[in-house]
Amino acid sequence: MQETILFKRSLSLIQTYTLDIMTILASSKLAIHFPIALLLLFGFKQPAQAAPAVQVTQTLTASESLTELGIQIAASPTPKPAEALFERAIQIAEAIPTLTERTQALLTIARRLREANQVSRSQQLIERSIQLLLDRVSEPVKDDYDKARQQEDLAIVSAQLAEAGQVDRAIQLVRTRISSDLRKGQALNKIAVAIAHQGKTQQARELLSEAVRSVKGDTEDYAYESNGSCGNEKFAIFSEIAKSLSLVSELDQALQVAETIWGCNSASGDAAQYYQAWAYLGILSHLDTVGQLQQTWNSAKRMPQAPNVSGDPVERLMTWHELADKLIELGEIPLALSITTQLSTLSKVKDDNRMYIYSDFLVKMGQENLQKIALKLAKKRQFEAALQVTQLLADAPSRQNIVRKEIAGQFAHTKQLDRAMQVANSVSDPTMRTRSKLTIVENLQKVGLTTQADTLFESLIPALTPESAPELIAIGQRDRALNLIAKLDEQSDAHQRILIETALQFVNLNQLEPALKLSSKLKENGNRHPVLLAIAAQQVKLRQLDQAMDVALSLKNSSHWELPLQRDRLLASIANGFAQLGQFEKARQAAEEISEDLARVAVISGLAK
Repeated sequence: MQETILFKRSLSLIQTYTLDIMTILASSKLAIHFPIALLLLFGFKQPAQAAPAVQVTQTLTASESLTELGIQIAASPTPKPAEALFERAIQIAEAIPTLTERTQALLTIARRLREANQVSRSQQLIERSIQLLLDRVSEPVKDDYDKARQQEDLAIVSAQLAEAGQVDRAIQLVRTRISSDLRKGQALNKIAVAIAHQGKTQQARELLSEAVRSVKGDTEDYAYESNGSCGNEKFAIFSEIAKSLSLVSELDQALQVAETIWGCNSASGDAAQYYQAWAYLGILSHLDTVGQLQQTWNSAKRMPQAPNVSGDPVERLMTWHELADKLIELGEIPLALSITTQLSTLSKVKDDNRMYIYSDFLVKMGQENLQKIALKLAKKRQFEAALQVTQLLADAPSRQNIVRKEIAGQFAHTKQLDRAMQVANSVSDPTMRTRSKLTIVENLQKVGLTTQADTLFESLIPALTPESAPELIAIGQRDRALNLIAKLDEQSDAHQRILIETALQFVNLNQLEPALKLSSKLKENGNRHPVLLAIAAQQVKLRQLDQAMDVALSLKNSSHWELPLQRDRLLASIANGFAQLGQFEKARQAAEEISEDLARVAVISGLAK
């Protein structure tokens, strides 16, 4: 649990320097290409002083000539940055063994070339890609499953063809080469998203209406359930279509689609697919007015609508929490509180048909959502609302105390010291109570009330413990914090946990050297790597790119399952940073370290724009 939280915290830092990844998910297989999908569309731009891309007029008709030309240019004594980067991307793309992925990579480069006004070369790669696509169609299939994968590949690549500016040809391929109504709907949806981002909203709406009809017209059974897994491909595609309809401001139709689908759970209860929640979350990602959110709430509060389906409380938890969050962002606090109150009852729903772990999972998820809402209200300084939600966490005192700590700090920041101390004193755990008061000290310092801050801190010295180290760092008591940590047993879980929290506090304050020193004392990779990722992300932000690269290289051989994806995202941001400084060789070197071929192609070609 602790590892997951830390990965999320470090990931959020890295995400600060990357673009929205959801555009990629529209053109990649969710199941097969998810790690790739998170990297394909980094929108890197060269600085204004960068050398312009160079037009290559040589005709390229075969993979061999593309590869050979790439090698020649990349190895030339003084290669022009954009030219060499584009050719290196082509070289990597042509070496990808899987036909579909090779086509995707080449189309990514074609789109980048088009954006760089190298229209002729872009068209050459498009023609090459279309031939590869037709080759994929002509491949013999072994069985129905293989045929379905072939059709899905066509759907994915046709969308990328539209992104590369070939909308009419993409639609023609879908209508003439895809026989499955399901896959046709999937492809039309992906193309609609691509052209919506190009400003062709009306055409996108027409394609989405056709996609809905096509998927509805498919009568095959795409649902399955077993002890280990469950799924429904029709619902998965409808979930994406609902999101796309919201993108083009067709909220009524989007909600209608969302109301017709629901999730599934495996027979054992160990795995689930939350299609209805994903549909609503996709819809919500495009909404920005209270009226739209109210309309969505009117629909979502009836989840689910399908007959003979009891529905999964998890889907409602996910959807209702996001609704409340967005309403808080827009300042619509009463409706957000109303939804939150109903949200608090969902985690108490009992289901005797589930495994025993399900109830615990549901309770923890509900409590986590309430904690997030309360913290957001506190940070928005909606104090009474935050305290009201905090009362809903009575069964989770540790989460309740975390929220009260934040509320106390925010009261202090608004110079309401009496209210701040009142909330801090209500914290049930003595250690957290002290930490809450240290947070008050920090905020008093920030607003210039140094005398009150010093007086309060002096009164807290006898109560300080190693757990107070992060707050001590925040108020400038670095030596005291490190001395307290040194008293802990280095083999204890508490020692490792406090080291992590303290190191991340150093990162927040841009004090990276002490953060690195503390990270070296973490014994498990699962603890150390999230901290290193957070440090490197901050180094990128501070333009300490060589140091960030050193960190990325030090993580190269880790076996932690989440790390390769996180490391690739870090390398992409490092490459972007070097490119913005005009250091294209270093940018290329960072991009070359990316492990996924498709991602590496996208980043390198993106650097060349």
